[in-house]
Parts: sequence; structure tokens; C-alpha cells
Amino acid sequence: MMKPILIFLCSLLLVCPGFAKDKQPGDVKLTELLKKIDSQAMPDSYVGKNHQKWVDTRMAKLTEAQKDLHVRLWAAKRRMNPNKNVGQSFIKILHYVSRGEKLGRILTGDGYGQPQYSRHFVQLKGIKPGAKTRIHGRVTNVKGDPMEGVMVTAYDKELEMSASVFTGVDGKFELNGLRKTTHQVRMRQPGKLDERVDEVEPDSGPLAVTMEPAKGEKLQMQRTAASAMSLMKWDSLRDKENFKMMCTYCHQAGTVGFRTPEQLADWETMVRRMDGFGGLYKHTQKTIVKRLLDTYTRAAESRWPEYVPPPPPTGFAAKVKINEWDMGIPLKANVHDLEPGPPGTMYAVDMGQGAIVELDIETGQRTVYRMPPGARAPHSIEPDNDGNYWVTLCASGHMGKFDPKTTDITIWSSAEAPAKNGSYPHTLRVNPKDPEGLIWYTDAGRNSVFYIHPKTGFVKEYHLLEKNQAVAAGKGESRGLTPYGLDFAPDGSVWYSKLNANRIGRIDPKAPDGDIKEWNPPFRGPRRHHVDQDGIVWVPGFGSGVLGRFDPKTEKWTTYALPDYDNQIPYALNIDAKGIVWICGTGNDTIGRFDPKTERLIEIPMPTRVTFTREIEFDEEGNIWTCSSNGPTRHNERGRGSVIRIELPKGKPAANEGVKLERIILPHHQVAHVRQVPWHKSPHGELLKKIDTIPAPKGIPVNKTLDKHFKKRMASFTEKQRKRFQTLRQGMDLVDPDMENRGLSYLKILEYIHHNEK
Repeated sequence: MMKPILIFLCSLLLVCPGFAKDKQPGDVKLTELLKKIDSQAMPDSYVGKNHQKWVDTRMAKLTEAQKDLHVRLWAAKRRMNPNKNVGQSFIKILHYVSRGEKLGRILTGDGYGQPQYSRHFVQLKGIKPGAKTRIHGRVTNVKGDPMEGVMVTAYDKELEMSASVFTGVDGKFELNGLRKTTHQVRMRQPGKLDERVDEVEPDSGPLAVTMEPAKGEKLQMQRTAASAMSLMKWDSLRDKENFKMMCTYCHQAGTVGFRTPEQLADWETMVRRMDGFGGLYKHTQKTIVKRLLDTYTRAAESRWPEYVPPPPPTGFAAKVKINEWDMGIPLKANVHDLEPGPPGTMYAVDMGQGAIVELDIETGQRTVYRMPPGARAPHSIEPDNDGNYWVTLCASGHMGKFDPKTTDITIWSSAEAPAKNGSYPHTLRVNPKDPEGLIWYTDAGRNSVFYIHPKTGFVKEYHLLEKNQAVAAGKGESRGLTPYGLDFAPDGSVWYSKLNANRIGRIDPKAPDGDIKEWNPPFRGPRRHHVDQDGIVWVPGFGSGVLGRFDPKTEKWTTYALPDYDNQIPYALNIDAKGIVWICGTGNDTIGRFDPKTERLIEIPMPTRVTFTREIEFDEEGNIWTCSSNGPTRHNERGRGSVIRIELPKGKPAANEGVKLERIILPHHQVAHVRQVPWHKSPHGELLKKIDTIPAPKGIPVNKTLDKHFKKRMASFTEKQRKRFQTLRQGMDLVDPDMENRGLSYLKILEYIHHNEK
């Protein structure tokens, strides 16, 4: 008799933490909610004689989160009022939960949903606008000829910002609206040596600058990451795409900072550290260090061909004005994303400081709002429909709400209750037409998309499709999942991307289960996409260096090759009010303007080398905003993260400006990439092949907690099951010694034995 009682008590402790305590932290809130539920009438659909059928029907329709909430509420009711109308209470609680009420988070002692004072301070004091000055002049070459398309940048040292313009066909430039103070001025054009004029005083006369050609090592130092990447040789485009996907996630490859290691041991250490997740193909892992040594050491650089720089900007691109504000702490800032605030304000998330940073555009003041303790790594930021700003906190698995009026920050778990945190909440979006104002977000650490209710903190999870459920499964298939980008279509549907699983997908919020459908793009690495005014989904192909257009009505793809596409890594894009697609030139320090009607691309150079851009936004005036966040920050030319604004000229580009992008088909993405495994080498080969095709077990994270699961499962096995596991594991090692994911392969064997071989 004692054993069943102990089991019952243990189960209560599991579903009701703190059951044995005299007082529950949070009983007050539970009491109020249960009083509200008890005050409601019995549901009209309930008939006592059909009690069990009524209960079974509704229980079958509950989500896992609703079931958990029902258990917690019912247990709390029994604890607080053990002898009062328990039957009716059970029905009322079930009815309340089954209606999909936004119950919020019934957790105790974690501070969720409670506004917390933000630790904020002014990191750089602003300066009130005053008198303005201009800097103007003319740039020529050594022959005295005017130089068009020279970027002229004036640095305001006190405000840690710069303003840039380009010279016209006559070589002249004019920087207006500058603060009336001393500036440092730099002239830059690829293929020429930078020229600097220090201590340019306000209202000084015109500058006359002559630029000389860059040669030898100084010319090589100007090489963009994309150009340097082109020097590394590969056996196939598939292998190269894999390298780009796994080794340029957060930084450019091939830059001066990237090329720091010189010795075999140095490269070996770096690769092992950066490739901790085994993302590179197994055959590539065996050759990658030699490829890096053969390409990026000082000795290898001496054998490089002469760098041929891109042509300078002309026309539309040469008429823009660019402002750049340095952000955060030098060598530490990681300004991942940004979002326009009220007029005159820009918000950015700085992962290096664990904070939201507010930029006053007029005064240049930077104010830092630190996340509360335990809430780590603000990744993305978006406004809700009430004027608050939400951030995903990827390292701690939380969602944060920042109220700019009170400067308070409220933290919620990014996972469904009762989980206290999610895995890796990533990109978030809010549909301004949604009356509830739900905050939707991807979780890159699991195969899910979520939404959180902005007032209650109620979280709903949409489990995305398994590998073999995708439309056209097998084409362009990659390894891993990583739900990533997110956007809304005009019809309210939610579109997401899976960076590693190589898919885009659609969720219908009106359907109870989301009516989820997925497609495989004919290229590698769909990253941060957007949906245009006509419902067309525009997708940057990060791994393939292309721009994808997907029409949901026809389910047809169009793929555009970016210039030098196999060396490009377009991270994100956005679409302005006129339908122009703006693309991050993440690998070559540019922002691209693509007109879908003319299919022409215009590239605008950024002022700083190693500008790793991850997001594009627009303000009310139509300016383009982005941010630079190469990680590590020291690779950046000035060792700074930054916020960048591009002011566009009036009018449209000329009809022949830029380059017309070619529509292409990537042959290696038109056939399935099937891993060849010699199953016949093991007497258990057919069974192992069957086990290998089983989807990854749900609810078991394949990460550092997997070891605990293995130990627990093995402890429950009989001696016969343990021997069987060892036999099948050894068989798997024999047929596939370079298996893609050893932990997952072993886990599938473990779970197969648990469920099928008693």
C-alpha cells in the first residue's frame, strides 16, 4: 500500500511544485483566477448524465499547454478548497481552459509578467543642435582629372558619428548640415589610397585632394570578404555553400581579421572552436585546415592575383548621403538588430552589453537600457501595437517588453507554460492589423514558431513540419532545422524560414492547427525574408548568394543571381512602400536596391570595411536603416558596431543604372542529395536503415541535456535491451563511421529499443 501512495505524492510534486509547503508563492493570483472561474455558470453544453463523454471530448482537443494548465488549476483548487463543489469546479476549469482563454503564466517566484526597473544610463551624452557648417571641395587623380564616385566621409569625433557623400562627375562634393566643429575628412575609392585631411575647421574653404593608385599589399588590403572568399578552392558548389553556411553565420570570411592565424595549430584551434556543432560536412572537416592554410596565410597572400576593385558608384548610388553612428563599447559591441522608434529616435539591441540602446538622432545621445538579471542576449527588436518594444532574449530563452514611457522591462518565458524558458527565440514580428497584437517569433533551437499575448504573456507553440513532410522534400535539403526569419502576408498568414532545413513555410493563424505547409527553395540558406504588397515572398539565399522570389499562388520560384553570387552571403532583405527590395550585401559591405519590375540591382557601398549587416528597416521619411554587427567586432575596420542611415536622392534611377540580374537555375539543387551509407556491411543493416529514417524524437533536446536522458533510459533497460543497444550502436559505427549527427543516431536506436523491443 505504501508504494502507490509514494508514487501519488511524487506525481503531485511534479505537477504542483511546492505542494508540500504550507503557503504557495503566488496563491493570491491563483485565488483570484479560481474565484473568477467559480463565479461563472456551468456550461450550457454540459449534461450531468453525459459527464464522462463531455470531459473526454474536451480533453482530447486540449493542447499540451492547456492540459498542463488544467492540471495546475485543478490541483490548486483541491489544495485551497478541498471540499467545496469539486465536481463543478473541475467542469468549469476544463470549460475555461478549452475555450482558449489567455490564462497567462501560472508560475510562482520567477518574476514573469512583473515590470522591472531597467538599469539605464547615458553612455554618450548628446549635444543640442546649433549652428551648422559645410565641408566642400574637389577630388582629382594624379593627372589632375576629376574623380567621380569617391566617398568623402567627415568624422565628428565628439559624437562618434560620420557623414558620407560621393563626388559627382566633376569631382566635386559638398557635405551640408554638419555640426559646427572640427572634423576629420577621409576620401576613399576602391583601387586608390585613402586620403585624409585632419582638423578641418568650420566654414573653411574648399578642399583640394589628389588620390593616388593603391598597389601591392595596400591594394590587397582593400579586398572585400567576398573577393577573398573567391580565392579558396572547392571540389563542388555544395561544399562551398556548406562552408559559407557554417563559417559566415556571424562574420565575414577572408577579411584581414579573419586571416590572423598563421600556423597549422592556430587554424586547427579556431576551426575546432567554431565548428563545435559539427556543421561542416565530415569530408570537409578533414580538409578545411589545409584549404585555409593554402589560401589565407601571409605566404599564401603573396601568391594572390592582383585585386581588381569594383567600379565606383555613379548616378543614383552616388547621390545618397550616409550617416553612421558608432554604438556600444569598442571591440565588444554587437548591434544585431534595430527598429525605428518615435520620430527622431532609433532603438537597437546590443548583445555585447545585454541591452537596448536608444539613439537620439538629432543630438547623438546614446542611452543604454540593460536587461534584468537572468535575461540574456537581446537579439531582435520590434514594436507592438501599443508603443512598447519587444525583444527576443536568445541565450536565456525569454521574451522582453520594454516600455519607453516608464523604461521598465517585463520578462516572460518564450515557451509554453510551465516551461520557464525556451530554447533560442530569434526573429519576431507583430502584425499591425492584428486586434490582439500578438507577438510572433521563431525559435532557432527547436522546430517551432510561437506567439505571445502582449498583455497576459500567454504563449502558443506551433510545431512545424517534420523533414519528410515538406513539399518537394529532398531537393536542396541541408542538415539541421533552425527556424529563422518571419513575416506577415497581406492576408494575415505568417511566413517563416528554416535556415538549415532549407525551407520556407506558412502558418494560417485562423486555423486551429495553423494549417502549416512548407516548400524547399531551389537554393541554399533561406534567411530573413519579407512578403511584399502582392503576397510575393522574397527570400535571401544566404548560402547560394542569390535572391529568391516565391509566388504562393503558383508555388513557383524565380532565382536571381547576385553579382559574384557564389561568394555572396545576403543575410536579410526588406521591401519598402514602393515595392523595392532592399538587400544586405553582408559579404561585400554594400546595401542593394532591387527593382522587381526592371530586375536591376544598384549597390551602395558602406563607409566602413567589414560592415556585416543583418537587418534593414525604413523610417517615416523613407530613409534606409541598417546596422553593422560583425562578430567578433575586432574584425571591423574601426572595431565598432554601428547604426547606419541611408538618405536617398529624389526621383528614380535612370533606366540603365545598375546591373540586370540573371535568372538562374542551380543544377545541384534540382536533385536530391542522398547520403550514401553501406548498410549491407552490418548484419543488422536493414533495421539500422529503418531506424535512421525515423524522425527525431519529440521533446528530447539533442544538446548538452541528452546525456541525462541516455543515463535515465539505460537505467530503465533490462540487460537484454542494454546488449541490444550496444550491438546496434556498434553496427551503426561500422556502416557509417562519419555519421552526420552521432548523438541523434544513437538516440534513435535508444528510443527504438525502448518502444519496440521489451
